[in-house]
Amino acid sequence: MSAVSSPSEMLALLQDIQQRSQQSAAALSQQDNLHGTWTAIGFRIAEEHFLVPLSETREVFTVPSQITTVPKSQPWVYGIANLRGELLPLFDLKYFLYGIPTKVNKRSRIVVNNHPELYSGLLLDEVFGLKHFQEEPEYHEDLSDSDISAYITGSIAQKDMHWNVFSFNKLATDFRFLNAAA
Repeated sequence: MSAVSSPSEMLALLQDIQQRSQQSAAALSQQDNLHGTWTAIGFRIAEEHFLVPLSETREVFTVPSQITTVPKSQPWVYGIANLRGELLPLFDLKYFLYGIPTKVNKRSRIVVNNHPELYSGLLLDEVFGLKHFQEEPEYHEDLSDSDISAYITGSIAQKDMHWNVFSFNKLATDFRFLNAAA
């Protein structure tokens, strides 16, 4: 690379880099569409790994330092937090599903669901971020009798990891979950 000697050369170089970056990004986007990728958020509750479709989430953030408890509520109601001026009810998903309270640590996260009628956040042990797959998950109705099976809509494997697809929308319509009063 030759030395840039004037501001106009610097501007031309930056414009060239921008144009090449945009072309590469467009090619990658087209390539992804051709391969039919599926993207979800990976997370962990206890020792189980799950995915939630992006369409069922709004955002992910660290556990707030100030959470107000809710008196006379179920033990899995974690509390209420102020998220950018809006009150956000928080629920401990592990406590709801397994009866074991989450021990909040630096990897714990809150995922805000995208259900139109139930604005809420779910406390999770760990969030792995976006996970990309080359195919759609295998959708099925889980017929096992575990408490969590009602929320599993499918599964997918990637490398040596098996992921169950967890539906926040199914959780948000479950009467047991909606009945948060003690």
